[in-house]
Amino acid sequence: VAARKVHCPCDACHRKSSRAPAPRTSSGFGKKAILILLGWALFAFVTYQAYITPSPEVNKWNPFDILGIADNATPKQIKSAYRGLSRIWHPDKVKSELRDQADAKMAEINKAYETLTDDATRENWEKYGHPDGSRSSMTMSIALPPWLVEAHNNFWVLSAYGIVCGLMLPYFIGKWWYRSGDFTKDKIRTRTMGIFFKKLKETTKPKEIVEILALADEFKVDIAARPTDAAALEKLGAEVNKALEAKSGERFEYTAKNTEPAALKVITLLYAHTLNVTVEDKDLAQDQVDIISKALHLINGMTLITTARQWLSVSLFLMDMSQILVQGLYFNDSPLQQLPFIDVEAVKALKGKNQITSISQFVDLDREDRIALIKKDSTPDQIDQVATVAKQYPQLKVIKAFFKVAGDNIITPGSLCTFILKVRAVTPGEPDEEEESSKSAKKDGVDALFEGEGEVDSEEDEDGNIKPRKQPKASAPATHAPYFPGDKKPFWWVVLGDHKNNRIVVAPTKITDVVSTPRTIRIQFQSPPRPGQYSFNLFIKSDSILGSDILQDMTLNVLDNSELPPEPEIDDDISEPDEDSIAGQMALLKEQGLAAAAIGGGSKGPAPAAAGKGKAKAPETDSDSDSD
Repeated sequence: VAARKVHCPCDACHRKSSRAPAPRTSSGFGKKAILILLGWALFAFVTYQAYITPSPEVNKWNPFDILGIADNATPKQIKSAYRGLSRIWHPDKVKSELRDQADAKMAEINKAYETLTDDATRENWEKYGHPDGSRSSMTMSIALPPWLVEAHNNFWVLSAYGIVCGLMLPYFIGKWWYRSGDFTKDKIRTRTMGIFFKKLKETTKPKEIVEILALADEFKVDIAARPTDAAALEKLGAEVNKALEAKSGERFEYTAKNTEPAALKVITLLYAHTLNVTVEDKDLAQDQVDIISKALHLINGMTLITTARQWLSVSLFLMDMSQILVQGLYFNDSPLQQLPFIDVEAVKALKGKNQITSISQFVDLDREDRIALIKKDSTPDQIDQVATVAKQYPQLKVIKAFFKVAGDNIITPGSLCTFILKVRAVTPGEPDEEEESSKSAKKDGVDALFEGEGEVDSEEDEDGNIKPRKQPKASAPATHAPYFPGDKKPFWWVVLGDHKNNRIVVAPTKITDVVSTPRTIRIQFQSPPRPGQYSFNLFIKSDSILGSDILQDMTLNVLDNSELPPEPEIDDDISEPDEDSIAGQMALLKEQGLAAAAIGGGSKGPAPAAAGKGKAKAPETDSDSDSD
């Protein structure tokens, strides 16, 4: 297999491109692919045959041709031709063996003669192409091979039809139906989600997550169990135990006696990945690639459960687990260890002298300080390589974060509140251009729409409504992850929670493709039911980069409804129309008519005449009833 194209100069990415294979995927020439190819080949063959096969000419029924005369023949010629053919094809004038043929021929001759001599029949033929009128003798049918309709093949044809429609079709539909019921909409087995739902607790610790993860049905079904695995896993477990003791002083206590075989393989290979222990066995190495890829997807399924239960700490642990799986690091490892040539000793040196704990701080160091603090045997080229790789780990910067209710200046109990978050990705070591732009008076469309002031970067739609101008969407590059199989597109979790009560306040939101261009995220939720000041914590966590987390305190002020400004009075008075206008003239006529009606009801004078013929009738009034 050709090595993947290397985009990073570091040695780890070079090794990744040439070492272990990518996660197992269904072969391009599997059973399903072969059946699809055969189906398309059959379709192409049938289409080609239909194209090259000449269409049979449909001969229209023509009485002149049947009688053997020209289309402009006279009645005398028609009668003469009919008599001549009758002498030849009359059944009494042919041999007995030709009588059936003569009967059919004579019937056609009689019909042709009748068509040309009878006016009604001829009119039908000229109009519909047949003497019977619209009941044409031309029929359309499906062309079937002769062997398919022959009587002696009926048993086999019906048997094949019964097998296909009565057995195979229900089988495959049922198989698809039951398989679709085995998975959630997130493509995780329902049994696996049931295990996660039962095992995950509010007090679950990070290392317990690995044990729960290993119980997933995906590993039992999709990861092969081989007789040779036991010895290879025992050897690998000893190496993992040695590495674990050297790192944290803990022991790797998982054995075949106290752990299911499938779960033991998963736990051992995951620990080997996070401790950077090389797996020598080729089969186990391939299993490790598959397990890591599946584990990342299953962690997202776990997160769905914990966030639905509003467990903050466990949800954050799961997001941390995603980071260490992508980067191939262990719990509590320094973010600096994501860089090449940075080991535990280099981390201690960086932290001790200059208090360097993050990648961005490392990039800000002078080149001489980097050389002095990293391994003594590192070459200047290696130091430059570290700086180059460090710039592939973007950090998110919060430009703005606030709560707002559209159309109101305050937030009231139970209102539909929107959390506005504006972020951008910052490359370590590069100047922050947003500082300059943030000082200007111009505000983007979202700010202006919610704050009602400032210059709006917006546009007007067809209905005249102002809306924020849509910026072209950019795609973020893949995460630098030399120990993760395949490429990893990063995303970020945005969580509003209460750290003191260990509760998630607003359901987490995933955001992707965060680049240097500012990105605005809007999260809607219902404000608390009572007035007061509420303290929240904003967590922004990457799924693939250590040390990029953001924790920011947020305050939500909920005021009583009485604090709302009074609604502006709506002037519902309608001005009187001008007398010169049509509306004014109509109003004047109406007033005159009402006045005349009142006069007519109170006296016996004549009523005003109405337009039209005859005399006008005085309008009826209910003055009598009113007087009662």
